Amino acid sequence: MKNIILITTLLLFTIISCKKEIFPKVDDLAGSWVEQTGNSFKHRLKFENETLYFFKSAIIDTLSYRLDEKQELIILRLKNNSSAGESTHKILINKKKKELTIWGLFVGVNTSETVFKKE
Repeated sequence: MKNIILITTLLLFTIISCKKEIFPKVDDLAGSWVEQTGNSFKHRLKFENETLYFFKSAIIDTLSYRLDEKQELIILRLKNNSSAGESTHKILINKKKKELTIWGLFVGVNTSETVFKKE
């Protein structure tokens, strides 16, 4: 009986550890991330505390963010313009590859996924 419990437990841990992408914690996001694309300009993200700096070609958006683990979402709001509302995006992280994937990050492209690599 003990062997069956041990084998079941080990099998469960193996299955869980094989899951490549998981929902990130705030600590997992901290730091700078660069977009993985073939374009010459690469967007950058910098997470500090509850603030996200989104580096675009000509501007830097300063956003507040929060995570919804149950829905696997990141909720973004412009920090200096609360009347602009919020946007929600699915987000997952691959800790082994140090990659962050966010869906629908760019306006008008809701189904697209953008992959960022930790710097």
